[in-house]
Amino acid sequence: MSLNNKKYLTPRFHLFPQSGWLNDPNGLCQLDGIHHIFFQYSPDSPKGGEKDWGHYSTKDFINYEFSGVFMKPDMPEDVSGVYSGCAYVEDGQMYIYYTGNVKHPGDYDYILEGRESNTILVTSQDGIKASEKKILLRSQDYPDNLTLHVRDPKVWCQDGTYYMVLGTRKKNDEGCVILFKSQDKINWEFSHFIEKADYGYMWECPDLCYVDGKQFLSVSPQGLDAKEYSYQNMYQSGYFNTTSDLLADGKALGEFTEWDFGFDFYAPQTYVDEKGRTILIAWMGMPDAEYGHDISVEDGWQHMLSLPRELVFDNKSGKILQKPVAEIKYLRDKKIDIKDIADVETYELDMSQFGQDDFTIQFNKGFDVKYNKLANDLVFSFTDKELGSNRTTRKLKLANGEKIESMKIFVDTCSIEIFINDGLYTFTTKYFKAKDVENTLSIDGRIDNIDVYSLKSFNVVSK
Repeated sequence: MSLNNKKYLTPRFHLFPQSGWLNDPNGLCQLDGIHHIFFQYSPDSPKGGEKDWGHYSTKDFINYEFSGVFMKPDMPEDVSGVYSGCAYVEDGQMYIYYTGNVKHPGDYDYILEGRESNTILVTSQDGIKASEKKILLRSQDYPDNLTLHVRDPKVWCQDGTYYMVLGTRKKNDEGCVILFKSQDKINWEFSHFIEKADYGYMWECPDLCYVDGKQFLSVSPQGLDAKEYSYQNMYQSGYFNTTSDLLADGKALGEFTEWDFGFDFYAPQTYVDEKGRTILIAWMGMPDAEYGHDISVEDGWQHMLSLPRELVFDNKSGKILQKPVAEIKYLRDKKIDIKDIADVETYELDMSQFGQDDFTIQFNKGFDVKYNKLANDLVFSFTDKELGSNRTTRKLKLANGEKIESMKIFVDTCSIEIFINDGLYTFTTKYFKAKDVENTLSIDGRIDNIDVYSLKSFNVVSK
């Protein structure tokens, strides 16, 4: 379908599939100044299909190259999909670890029987050419008390030892992470479980990361019961703080904090760039979402990736702040007046000095952000069903005594990312405004400082 025939606008400053389906970010890394962003990719269908890896690269998070499919399922050990994984950079090349998925034909439940989950390695120097695939671990190499759901390796090196975490589902339907060790990146030995009882039946996309020297475990747990202000999506993504070193103590998980309170945030992955920044990118989507497929499938594509976010530890709250990477400021075109919103397609809204009374910010006459002083909460709701593509309402409760001090909002043609209190809380959602419909913005309530910047688009070229 040509761009001119599309009914809805496509993203201007978010990565998305030119056609087909995109989901988990994979293999995030930087090599020789170039950031590599791989992702789960089904180029032939916007509703998903064969799971390949696609590839974007960038030097500055503004100008990107899209090189198409990097890996396809082409061997018996990954015949049902090149599933998620990571990249570890050493000696001028990427060591790319991923899960080769195999689903045998037959009457199987694919939990306890009929599936293989193989951990596979390829190497690359440019994200375009890949080495031959090497099988490192097969299903029989994992602990006996696990189901066949073992996937999403994340690898790093610490104090001369290589570590790998994998997300798993136990046979008693409890989610957990398993830790392996290696001295050569090839031969891996099981070390121990990292777990917390009664916290969902499956943990996907594990990522043991360090932010300002502090250790955290990021996971995407499935099977948590929804509450009014938490676990509101079908599945969740968040991080555990740690009470001691998880590399030695698999029981050292502390409080779980959700990364994001929006409709579209899942499977985040972090990496450390050459400046020493810990950067997070997430899938702006949700598996098995109650609102179903996005209306963009009519235009032949579905889903996108979040803006890259730098992670910073906040000593005051004891939590992680998420901030758009500094390079994003170069998307700013010019400062504009609110009344000129209709004349631009994309913009950044920076607000501070809130009056602490109730307020409502309404975008495009169909998406409301409401603050209620008495409840000290924010309610995000789509009043226009088509604009939200069947999304409804999400809520965020602020901590006792906490006030809204700032909000930075990035409005793309079909998504909104909100960073509250310097990124202490974030909200991410897609929405779908028909072509040739002007942007609208209304604010009811006292906000003393409001700056608006029109934003330029990413420059994306296909290689």
